[in-house]
Amino acid sequence: MTFKQLFFSKIVLISLAVTAALSLLLTFFPLIGTLGFEYSIFTAFIMAFISVFLASELANVELRSTIFGQRVSDRASAIILINLIILAVVYVIGLFSSLIKQDCYIKEGTVFFLLIPAVTVFFSTSLGLLTGFVVKRRGFLLGALILLAIIFYSLWKLYSGLSLFLYNPVIGFFPGPLYDESVPVTQTLVIYRAITILWGVFLLLLLKVMNGISFQRARAWDFISLAVVALALIISYSYQNNIGFSYSRAYVTEHILPGSLETENFVIYYDPGSPEAEYIELIAQDHEWRYKQLSQYLNLGKGAKIRSYIYPDIDTRKKIVGAGETTIANPVHKEIHMIYNSFPHPILKHELVHVMAGDFGTDYLKISPKIGLLEGLAVAVDWNGGAYTRHQYSKSMIEKNMAPDIEDIIGFGFWYAPPQVSYTLMGSFSKYLIDTYGIEDFKTLYRTGGFSVYGKSLGELSAEWQQFLEGVYTPEETRLITESKFSEPSIFEATCPRRVAALKNLAFTHFRNDDYYRAVIRFEEALSYSGGDPVLLNGLSYSNYYGGNYDQVAIPSETTGRLPLVDRHMLQNIRANALWQSGGTAKAHVVFQALRDKPLPDDLKRELDIKISAINRGGITEEKIREFFGTRQRTLQVAALQELIRESPEYAPAYYLTARMFFNNEQFDKALPYLQKARQLGLGSEKLTLENLRILGIALYAQGRYNEAADAYAELIAIDESGQKQEYGLDFIDRSNWAQEQSE
Repeated sequence: MTFKQLFFSKIVLISLAVTAALSLLLTFFPLIGTLGFEYSIFTAFIMAFISVFLASELANVELRSTIFGQRVSDRASAIILINLIILAVVYVIGLFSSLIKQDCYIKEGTVFFLLIPAVTVFFSTSLGLLTGFVVKRRGFLLGALILLAIIFYSLWKLYSGLSLFLYNPVIGFFPGPLYDESVPVTQTLVIYRAITILWGVFLLLLLKVMNGISFQRARAWDFISLAVVALALIISYSYQNNIGFSYSRAYVTEHILPGSLETENFVIYYDPGSPEAEYIELIAQDHEWRYKQLSQYLNLGKGAKIRSYIYPDIDTRKKIVGAGETTIANPVHKEIHMIYNSFPHPILKHELVHVMAGDFGTDYLKISPKIGLLEGLAVAVDWNGGAYTRHQYSKSMIEKNMAPDIEDIIGFGFWYAPPQVSYTLMGSFSKYLIDTYGIEDFKTLYRTGGFSVYGKSLGELSAEWQQFLEGVYTPEETRLITESKFSEPSIFEATCPRRVAALKNLAFTHFRNDDYYRAVIRFEEALSYSGGDPVLLNGLSYSNYYGGNYDQVAIPSETTGRLPLVDRHMLQNIRANALWQSGGTAKAHVVFQALRDKPLPDDLKRELDIKISAINRGGITEEKIREFFGTRQRTLQVAALQELIRESPEYAPAYYLTARMFFNNEQFDKALPYLQKARQLGLGSEKLTLENLRILGIALYAQGRYNEAADAYAELIAIDESGQKQEYGLDFIDRSNWAQEQSE
């Protein structure tokens, strides 16, 4: 058959119609429906089977003629071209969808399309040609089984391995956790897809050799070519850890995290050259304390040791596990993958809940069949979440019609809603069920996903929970903060989420490197797609501020007017900082005073207290505090504070700020004397006093002075008029008493 006859054959036209219909169907779904990473993955999966089908069937048709045997390369090229033409139609559909929806990811989406479905079509067509040649009329069946075997093998590697990402000849690449929104084109992906092309070449060469043998036309060069390609594949897979498309636990613990510490319930792996290595015993103690707490709360016996991987930075964890911004727990293998950048670790307890709950999870995955219960339990058990509780935030969300129904987020809908919303609501609901009906019934619910254990339907329990929330005291400030904290859309609802995430990451990288010029460019570009994102607006304002562009700090009112009130207050604070640095001290002071009683995060309220006190004192105090807040360079900040301490030794905030810098760098011994001096002098602000006591207790604990740490927290509880720190303080007193017992 000629190429024209092949292309317009019934089997090709039907395949083209089916493929086009499926591609059009994809365009109706959020995130998947535009030319991008997700569209490429789904397209690759569909086209893999269609390519195998067409190649095997057309090869079978051609095999009826001796022309195939005599001109196998020409016939194979024609069939590959047909499948690529069909793929081009799929690309055009995705492109038009992106243009209609005004998507901003077309360039990157095209690159992904070339790397993923285009390579998959070549590989699958090569496979179909070979299976069509080998088994004649059952070529598609064999080819489809091989594709399924490849997919199931990859899933097995995902289940049994350490990494949460996978590279696969069919779908190309699965990146792992959903919350890492940026999916860049990496060198590893390019190399892996080159290896996939090599597999396609190997299959075609194998076909050529087999065809040559059948027609007694095999040449030595064909065998040599096949052997060379086979050797290249063997070498590439022997270096898979180095290339980065697969990592074994042995490789990670030998080359990435060669340090280890074994405790009663953990094996902790870490980088001996990292700052964490200097206080690894303290990290181990943090693990054991949380294990003790959770064993009692969840009513669990002693189990196998948990492996904890402490990565030195986000990039390393992203490369090894697939999760950069997201801390990961793996209940199947009793593992957690962390970046330990503060003590006590803020979400260690949350992640350990996931691992330890595996003891009463499903048989194979060790989790709950309901995603909402999986995360809800972890949030409910790790209840200390800040100034306000999840019950208060949940009540506020319900009152403001920001909350989806529990029935909608209990299962896979959990991922569709914004993460902060899903976690908070399910945490509150789970906490209610545990407090009302007990942990054992919840453990049964967790394992089965069935609410029959309570003798009530999910709807009835949800109504009970909402009735309970009506009686929860919720300050007005909570309602205002709720608007800011839970207003970010989910990845499925956001505008150009992948593009914006990539630009945001790049902007903050420039910001951390003090390259404010390029940070401003990237923030502005990201804002052109997502103009109301308060994180981007804050990033842009701070980039201009620290870059010295004080006149550019203000955000246009038509933009800020759409922001929640708390975010507008945060931007006003940056604008007042710029006024202060420009010589408008009096005007800045007025703004700082006005913001003092407005709803803002606690760290900004503490900052306001310091700035107001410095301006009120005037002189060198105001000058040096202004210098401190005008730069991010640590040496300049330290110099300003040390000069202030020398000239005004009675000014307590200077000691607090110095201690804070050491504390944030895990230099607890250096922070301690400054914290004690600030405590002795008195900070004059309840929020500053409470925070100074909080980190003083931690610094004392880190030095093994457990009784003194408990005393610091007892003092914190005594002076905390709002009661917001009570639960946190009691938890740390219990920790200190336990550590004292362990040391005796």
